[in-house]
Amino acid sequence: MQKYVILALLIIFSASCAPATKSGDKKKDVAAGYEHLEAREKSKNAVDQIYIGQSGASFYYDSKLWSVKNKSVSTIDFSARRFTNAHIFMYDEKMPMTEIHKKLVEHYQMKNAQLVESEFINVNNSVLIYNKIEGMINKREVSILSYGFSEGMHTIIMHCFIYKSMLRSETEQEIIEFLNGFAAAG
Repeated sequence: MQKYVILALLIIFSASCAPATKSGDKKKDVAAGYEHLEAREKSKNAVDQIYIGQSGASFYYDSKLWSVKNKSVSTIDFSARRFTNAHIFMYDEKMPMTEIHKKLVEHYQMKNAQLVESEFINVNNSVLIYNKIEGMINKREVSILSYGFSEGMHTIIMHCFIYKSMLRSETEQEIIEFLNGFAAAG
C-alpha cells in the first residue's frame, strides 16, 4: 500500500513539473491546473459511437478495425484483428483516479501485478489517467493499457490487455489510438 501512495505522489509531482501548453491550442478548457498535460485526441477514422451506460460519456471507434462484441449497462466488449481483449467497464461510484488501476487488478485477479507506468493526460479535453500494468492472468504474462476517468458518481475504465510477448511498439500505438476514442459527457 505504501508503494502506491509513493507512486501517486510521484505522479502528482511529475505532472506539476511538465511544461504548459499554449492556451490557444485547446478547443475548450480542461480542469484548472491540468493545462500542461499531454493532449491526445480521437483518430479521424473513429467515427462510430457507442454510449457508456448512463454516464453520459461516449466512445468513438473505427468499425473497420474494431467491432462491439457485447454491450451491457456496465461493460462493453470489443473485438479486433490483433487482439480480442478490449473492454470498457463502468462503475456507479466515484473513486480517486490514482486508484483506478486496482479495479483492473482485482477484476482479472492478476498475480504479481505491477503498475509500470502511470500519468495524467488530456484526452479530448478531459483529464484521464493512463496506466500500464503488467502481471499474470491464468499463468500467462499480460500487459494492460488503460485510461481511467472518474467524475460525478461514475468511474469508467477503457482498457486492452494483451499477452506481454505480443506487445510491440506498433501494437501499443494502435491500442492508444483506440483508447483515445473516449469522450466525457458535455
